[in-house]
Amino acid sequence: MSHTRWKLSRERRAAAEGGAEPPEVVAEREQIRLAHALGQLVHDRRVALGLTQSALGRRLGMSEDEVETVELGGMLPITADLLVRLAAALDVTVDLHVVSDGHNTVVFEERAA
Repeated sequence: MSHTRWKLSRERRAAAEGGAEPPEVVAEREQIRLAHALGQLVHDRRVALGLTQSALGRRLGMSEDEVETVELGGMLPITADLLVRLAAALDVTVDLHVVSDGHNTVVFEERAA
């Protein structure tokens, strides 16, 4: 049996109905994907700087639990305020590309010294 042919029930249902998922579902799925990507970036940068979650939390004005939530991709919605605070706390430039086809990206770039 080929596991590459498995489909989730929502995919089978959408295919059977002859359409794609509703736009709001697609948008929510994209926000979740971006939140996970941002969380991984935050984690990687925090570790590279040798910071604990508590130390990063102090820089952000957040609790350790809130930092963990960000790192796990659970901070939704992603706000401009959060991105600005992360940029300052992690000493990075946050580059967010939002495009109409849904292939959005978020990248951290270290600031030049």
